[in-house]
Amino acid sequence: MNSCELRIYAAMQRGLFLYMPTEHELQRVSVADVRNVTGYQDFVDEAALDLIYVADHRSMSLVPAARRETYAYTAAGAVAQNVYLYCASEGLSTVLRAWFDHPALAVALGLGHDEQLLLTQTVGLPKQPAVA
Repeated sequence: MNSCELRIYAAMQRGLFLYMPTEHELQRVSVADVRNVTGYQDFVDEAALDLIYVADHRSMSLVPAARRETYAYTAAGAVAQNVYLYCASEGLSTVLRAWFDHPALAVALGLGHDEQLLLTQTVGLPKQPAVA
């Protein structure tokens, strides 16, 4: 249906960005570092990048309302899998999460009523083992 409902945000130390697919660029949303609300694990604060997947239900007018969430999660899963494949090819680590502070992250992103937080995905360098 080509509803293009998925919005992908990039949370980094230097701020929060929204990926603009047509321009293939990041648009700054905020200078705030919001990585601390993208997951409860301690590594999210230190990772170089936290991706945030959001569904914009306004874009899904052709999809029955009862099915929109399923479609959105499916799209986010497909994108997240591509991130996993890229990270594996480049020696990066990544983890997909649904466990994060939904209300705090929604406020940090400035989400509206028709926007739904789906998942977050941390990307970074693998942690090096301690040298004995």
